[in-house]
Amino acid sequence: MRMSRRLLPALLVLAALLSDLGGGHGLALGLLLLAIPAAFVFALDCYGDVLELRCSSARPALAGVALLLLVLSAALRSPAVIGGVPKFAVSALVITLVLYAAISVGALLPGRAVPESV
Repeated sequence: MRMSRRLLPALLVLAALLSDLGGGHGLALGLLLLAIPAAFVFALDCYGDVLELRCSSARPALAGVALLLLVLSAALRSPAVIGGVPKFAVSALVITLVLYAAISVGALLPGRAVPESV
């Protein structure tokens, strides 16, 4: 269950990006609206790891920035925007995927021991 919580936001963002590239901007918006709550749960999960001293504070910070980019991308592709999807909305998805990849690589690297407080 834990692995699916960590993988779901990245898969939804990837599907939204592929939909955008294929011209299905409505589907991409729907996928983004599904990805936002999943990304929020992922960010909270990362924050819980920090509280349990399993990782540094960089992981939830990156997850929070990825969540912010997802919300921004969804807002930019609102139906009120005339003239199609802005390029920054698509670029935000690519940056989000890079952040999720960095989080994954960081989770695979051997961590240093976090000193326990007395």
